[in-house]
Amino acid sequence: MQVKHRIALFSCAVVAAALTGCAHHPQFAGQSVTDPLLRQDVMKNVEMLFAAMTQCRTIDSVSTSIAGISQLPSGAVERANEIWNVTGCGVSKAFTVDLRADAKGETDFSVSAKP
Repeated sequence: MQVKHRIALFSCAVVAAALTGCAHHPQFAGQSVTDPLLRQDVMKNVEMLFAAMTQCRTIDSVSTSIAGISQLPSGAVERANEIWNVTGCGVSKAFTVDLRADAKGETDFSVSAKP
């Protein structure tokens, strides 16, 4: 019975590893208006673009900077423009991240490669 239990645990571990792939959390540095949840959503788009451009699926670091920001009188961010410099597999690419507050209090964003 104990052998079956170990095999089941091992099988679950293998399936979990396969589903997550090479889960890798790159090092972030710099300034950003994103919170951890929004950063994770933006990062999904950045990862796809970076992989398509470089054939590299491993991002080692992301350096962010705020290029522009527009705030409401309350101090809330209405719009922000950030530059995300991404490095992986010895290659660096820059991306523009545009963030906009919507009427529901959520944030819409777009990601594009810098020329």
